[in-house]
Amino acid sequence: MNRHGLRSGQGLGAWLVLWLGLIAAGMPPAATAFDIPTPQNSPQSKTDFFSAPKTFGPVIPLPATAQTGDNETGAGHLPSGVSVTTRIEVPPEGIRQRAPFLVRMVWLDRQKTVAHFRLHRPSGEHFDSRRIRLGQEIRVIDGRQVIAHTYEWAVTPLAAGSLTLDFARMTFTAVGEPNTRYEYQPVSRELRVAAIPADWPESLPMSRPPTLTSEPLPALTAGQPAAWQLKISGEGLTAYSLRHWLDEQLIGDTALGIGPAEVRLSPTEPIPADDPLAQTFEVRIPLLPDPQGTRATEGRLPSLRLPYLDREENPPGAALHFVTLPGQTLHWTPTPAARLEQALKFWWWRALLFLALLLALAVGLRDLWRRHAARQRHRRARQAMAQSPNAEALWHILQQTTGGHSTAELIARAPNPWFSEALRALDRLRFSAESPADFNPVRTELVRWLPLALFRCPKKNRPKAV
Repeated sequence: MNRHGLRSGQGLGAWLVLWLGLIAAGMPPAATAFDIPTPQNSPQSKTDFFSAPKTFGPVIPLPATAQTGDNETGAGHLPSGVSVTTRIEVPPEGIRQRAPFLVRMVWLDRQKTVAHFRLHRPSGEHFDSRRIRLGQEIRVIDGRQVIAHTYEWAVTPLAAGSLTLDFARMTFTAVGEPNTRYEYQPVSRELRVAAIPADWPESLPMSRPPTLTSEPLPALTAGQPAAWQLKISGEGLTAYSLRHWLDEQLIGDTALGIGPAEVRLSPTEPIPADDPLAQTFEVRIPLLPDPQGTRATEGRLPSLRLPYLDREENPPGAALHFVTLPGQTLHWTPTPAARLEQALKFWWWRALLFLALLLALAVGLRDLWRRHAARQRHRRARQAMAQSPNAEALWHILQQTTGGHSTAELIARAPNPWFSEALRALDRLRFSAESPADFNPVRTELVRWLPLALFRCPKKNRPKAV
């Protein structure tokens, strides 16, 4: 038993020692002075942002080349994965003096490591350039996404002959290398520029046919200013030259005042897709209808002609061409005082004529009414006279219907011989013994020849109706 008990105790002790050793191995060691981070014992990182920048030799531009297509050559250094391609878009007619042409630059960042870059437009003696496009997009090349930066410029040669177009020096800064500046300059281009006649003025553009359009004019009022809006699109145009050509043609007069043209590059019109070299200018021309208060109601806008040289013409600059905007006649509303005066001038004699016609119509209608009333009274008087039983009653009816007081008065008012004879016969019957045989013929004659004129009398003298 002792041997077995010893063996059991020895086995248990071995397990205890092993367990304590494992615990001791898992506990952190005691700190020493060399464990505190110091510049001497700290490991250096792989990327040192405070290290000295890389240095490259001076950039020596390459000799100019006559190649106009895509070219990736240049002097200097580029970050890893970056390439720069330049291209000269030569039109079919060739490069001509004062005719802009397109210059394109595309640089690719394949590894997406460019943190900052700077470039400038192409330059050179006898060249003028302006930026057209500045774009950035994602392209897929060889199955990988690449950042593509595209720049386009419109470059105009101001002289003829053999000219050199230089690309400006570009600078790049890559991620992880903030103190290293990469410099690169694309190769320059040697261009042959065709000349145009030297006697054409410098403000004359060399372009495809430009467009000249007019916006609809608002309603005009005399003495109230308005604006004539134009849009001009074309190549090689400048605000100075447009103002110069327009002001020479904008001549006002006493009926329509025209101010100087205000020209600016349109901030809203997009670049035409079929002609990226074209520009659109907005023109505002002040107008003042009837500036001197002469009561004018219409004026004439002059026709406008925009001269240009056709860039596709051969030889270049052989003839002068024009784009024309026809003139138009404007009408406007006069001032209230002028409208009143015009209304009086227009209507006074017409109003008088209308009043005269109205008066004549009233007189005519009044006369017709009186004639109709007289005929009605004449008819009723004849009916009453035909029913009278004796001479006295007949005379009484005649007096009432005609307003006459005596036989002489009635004969004077209506000198009808047959009526006068019948009237005298009635007087004889009134003062003598009458018989029906004597009265009936006299009554019949009086009814027959009773004049209508006896019943056409003024209203105040008109007898009462029977």
